[in-house]
Parts: sequence; C-alpha cells; structure tokens
Amino acid sequence: MITSAVSRRYAQALLMIATEKKGLDQFEEELEGFQSSLMGNPQVKDFMDNPRILAKKKKEVLDSLINGKASPIVSNFLHLIIDKRREAFYMDIISDYKKYADEARNIIDAEVRSAVELTDKDFRGLQQNLSKATGKNVRLKSIIDTSIIGGITVKVGDTVMDGSVTKKLSLLKNKLQQLQLEGIEVKK
Repeated sequence: MITSAVSRRYAQALLMIATEKKGLDQFEEELEGFQSSLMGNPQVKDFMDNPRILAKKKKEVLDSLINGKASPIVSNFLHLIIDKRREAFYMDIISDYKKYADEARNIIDAEVRSAVELTDKDFRGLQQNLSKATGKNVRLKSIIDTSIIGGITVKVGDTVMDGSVTKKLSLLKNKLQQLQLEGIEVKK
C-alpha cells in the first residue's frame, strides 16, 4: 500500500509522543477502536470524509465514537486531524502508526502457506527460525493453500522462500526441457 507523506508524518508524530509517554500499545488499541467504529458505520465514515461539514460537527461525532475509549492524547490527536482538514487520511494514518509501532517493537509480519495445517511444534519452530534469521520478533500467520501440493512457502516482507512441491516440479520441468534442447543437434 502506498501511503502519503501526510499520513506518515502524522503517524510518526504520534509515535514519538507514544514512545515518550510509554503508550505505544495503548495508543494503537485506541486507534484500532476508533478505526473499528468508523469502519463499522459507513455513514459515519462518509460524514467524516465530507469536506463540506463543519469541523465542530465532526468533532461532536468523533467524541461520541471515542467517548471514554481514548486517552486525552489520542482524542486531541484525532481532533487535530479534523482541525487540519486531514480526515480523509484517518485510515492511512492508523495503518502507518501500526507499521511504525511494530518497527519500534522490533516486530515483523510473516506468512507461511502450506498444503496442510502445520503442527504447533512445526509452527513454533518455523517462527523461532525466522526470528533468528531476521533478528526480529516474527508475527507468523499460517494459511492453508492446497494449490502448492506439499511443502511450504514463507513470505517475510518482500522476500519469498518457496519450498513447495509445485515450485520444485516447475524447476524440474524447466531443467528437463533445457536438457532436451541441448540433446538436439541442429544441422545447417
């Protein structure tokens, strides 16, 4: 996802405050709660995104959404976004904040795809090996994908490690085709 410089700046600013106040997790939970409230009601989201509605009205709606669910810092932060007419960036700001918070906690997301469900022991072992290899705490998500026939594929960031049977068969096929072409003599 490509995010704007605006959302990154707001997210980084809140992250700096969260780090200083030792509220990294708390702020993330509060932002997620606001995000859920906003996404759970498309009419409210449209209302907040509408540039013709006065900031005062938007703040009233915002306060009703986060009433008692957000700290004064997060509440003021969300109000500031309205004051600066950046409400359209709410979702991007929250997404960027989560990404930066994970970086601050030294967490990276990874995904493992397998034809069958991994045992708990295999899952934990893979998670530990990925943590050692990356030097980060790995948050591993497991997905069942029968199209890979057997084996696993692991995606960490932009890196994909493909140990699936489908990939191995594809490599074998390419190798056999290459051997067949080398075995044919062409006469001029």
